[in-house]
Amino acid sequence: MNGPVRPYVITGGRSRPTRPDLAIESLVSALSEPPALPEHVLLNREHRRILGLCHSLLSVAEVAAHLGLPLGVVKVLVGDLWDLGAVQVLPPVPQAERLPTTLLEEVLVGLRQLR
Repeated sequence: MNGPVRPYVITGGRSRPTRPDLAIESLVSALSEPPALPEHVLLNREHRRILGLCHSLLSVAEVAAHLGLPLGVVKVLVGDLWDLGAVQVLPPVPQAERLPTTLLEEVLVGLRQLR
């Protein structure tokens, strides 16, 4: 049976992550020394691929793009790894803490003038 991967098989039929606060902008990083997994827990190929990709910070959206999987599927898988303590997940920066685009443009103009 060589066909496209069925997302519902990858997630065990789940369509929502266990963590509702997991946003597509959340940053994921695999822990260098994750805790030992319980005996009954087996990671599937996609879980292992996520751990391999996230040696540095990647957003959930970037992980989905690298794996070629739908965002919803990746959110479920990252949620699994988060629940197991295998990854660290940083929430997105709140809108109020982001720099205004005009300020960034002014900095860019100033840097170009330094040449």
